[in-house]
Amino acid sequence: MASANTSERILIVDDEEPLARVMARILRSRGFESDVALNGAEARRLLEANDYAVALLDVRLPDESGYGLLEELRETRPNTAVVMISGVDDPELGRAALEHGAFAYHVKPVGATQLYLLVVNNLRRRSLEMDNRTNLMRLEGLVAERAEQMRRAAELQAGMLPASPFCADGFEVAAHFTPAREISGDFYDWYRTGDGRITVSLGDVMGKGLTASLMMATARAALRGVAGVEPIDASIRQAASVMSPALDVNHAYVTLFHFNFDSRSGELSYVDAGHGHARLLRGGTSQELLTQRGAPIGIFPDP
Repeated sequence: MASANTSERILIVDDEEPLARVMARILRSRGFESDVALNGAEARRLLEANDYAVALLDVRLPDESGYGLLEELRETRPNTAVVMISGVDDPELGRAALEHGAFAYHVKPVGATQLYLLVVNNLRRRSLEMDNRTNLMRLEGLVAERAEQMRRAAELQAGMLPASPFCADGFEVAAHFTPAREISGDFYDWYRTGDGRITVSLGDVMGKGLTASLMMATARAALRGVAGVEPIDASIRQAASVMSPALDVNHAYVTLFHFNFDSRSGELSYVDAGHGHARLLRGGTSQELLTQRGAPIGIFPDP
């Protein structure tokens, strides 16, 4: 049996003064600092002046019910282990004590060994519960911190997307993005090049969450970096060489539909790297699937 920690203080609240004094004397002999209160008012004065690890609380006090004091202690001093003690062996009273937050319910008389074990065992439970609360608070703090980081990451990712719609030369480009989680690997981008053409990219990095979003930022930056490189398939090969190291490390790939559009001539040049959903609409009724396509970037060494 572990020895008592003398820094832990015990409060005995019982209107039977001889019994309370004996209990205090037994605990002091075992190394515990022990105080005695004969009613609820005395108990409150002692509680205001001291911190108690364990309170042994009689169910019936001369000035109030012990259950009322129990509820107050659970609310104001959750680190105090409260053990209810009663002269009545009543399971209903015991159940009520536990439902009100008592650590245990014990029936008088309490022998010296029983008293010592009662205090020691509930001190151990108290220690475990305090550790659990500390760990829970730390975990909640980590979850809140991660949620805030993900919120900021989502704002950053949304800030990388161009404003929609983009209107120029009698046509409009529009998109909507809703990630499956806080952040994701899906992206779109558009901008006007120096020669007046419009460049549009629609991509999807394999996976979800933070890793995919980082790959998305890498892919977007790589595609922006080859703006103006001709022909368009050469620009995609150059962008793929930038993406490849990060994709290899994360065992990921990117599907991409990337095109340049000249609104003056109507000419459109494109690369479909495994995306496979691009269609050419003619009027309101006809559509054609664009059949020229290649493998996703990162599947093979040379996309």
